[in-house]
Amino acid sequence: MSALAGRIRAKLFGGGIRRAVAGDGRGPRALLLYTTAAFLPSTDSWRHQNVPQQRELAAALAERGFTVDAVNHDETRGRLLREPYDLVVDLHPRARPLYRAHLAPGARRIAYITGSDPAFANAAERARCAAIERRRGVRIVPRRQTPPFEEGVLRSFDAMFLIGGEATRATYERHGVYAIHPLPNSGYDGQRATDPARRDSRRFLFLGGWGQAHKGLDLVLEVFAARPDLGLIVCSEVAREPDFAAVYRRELRGTPNIRAMGLVDVASPAFAELQAGCGAMVLPSCAEGQAGTVTIALGFGLPCLVSRECGFDDPELDTLPDCGIETIAAHVERLAAGTPDELRARASGARAVFDARYRPRHYAAAIRSALDATLQSRAGGRA
Repeated sequence: MSALAGRIRAKLFGGGIRRAVAGDGRGPRALLLYTTAAFLPSTDSWRHQNVPQQRELAAALAERGFTVDAVNHDETRGRLLREPYDLVVDLHPRARPLYRAHLAPGARRIAYITGSDPAFANAAERARCAAIERRRGVRIVPRRQTPPFEEGVLRSFDAMFLIGGEATRATYERHGVYAIHPLPNSGYDGQRATDPARRDSRRFLFLGGWGQAHKGLDLVLEVFAARPDLGLIVCSEVAREPDFAAVYRRELRGTPNIRAMGLVDVASPAFAELQAGCGAMVLPSCAEGQAGTVTIALGFGLPCLVSRECGFDDPELDTLPDCGIETIAAHVERLAAGTPDELRARASGARAVFDARYRPRHYAAAIRSALDATLQSRAGGRA
């Protein structure tokens, strides 16, 4: 990173380290490698679920006697660290971490993971891009390629905290990690469930972010372009991917039943109104930890049609057996044909599963349970 870029980042997001973001400054010290921005007073917690989750994790560590310092997960300046750490929580660990010379004797290390194994996710996204090239004759650039974990890195940690479901966990089997603690990707307490009577079973929502091929927007667009009697609202950052936008220009801009809204603020009244008329959200992603857009949809009481790779094991969600265009189309048609009573039941079920498993308090309880299990274990999770 250039010096100028570093100064800009420091101005916008704070320094490379924020000391004592939680704790009283005494006792053992913990290092959280995630983002420093989460601990700025002005940070909008609606920007991403990981902001309140990072704060909750720091608070849980402080409750257990630790004083917590936070650095950005991609920080490389080891000189920022002054003291030895008794515990480290490391997002996407590297083989030669920032803190390798700053560990106290007997320090515990926790790998904090929010997605599928990069080797799996990278291959899945490349396969999606290759499929678009076969169907459309144009090569799409993969947008979500992540450096894979080096052999043995995850196995060297005392525990892995994993946001995801069984499909997510299965991608890590080859690493031989012993102690894996699942965490839910929580939504927001401020969400109000939409009156199910307002929902239209023939209107669908795609709520994604970055990496349209990865998220499966191409598949959804092709399904709805062939069904002009059904409506689709697309809320995603398509404009940041000009190659994808060009290949699907007709579907995004010239198909009357498809509305491309771009990036939206999910905390806004405008989005609450937008999703209120939809009967289901559809997200056939190829790899996730546990898709945050799904928990947001559940918080509004919006039924969800998802791939298994979205990271949810809840029977209340409609899970695709595969992400073939014909399979997605068949599920969409079935949902669109549902009666008002069926839609009401599905909407109530979506909100119920949110209230039962995906509120912030569920993440708070899970992170404390995982920390206690790790701190109490003599051998940790090392194979």
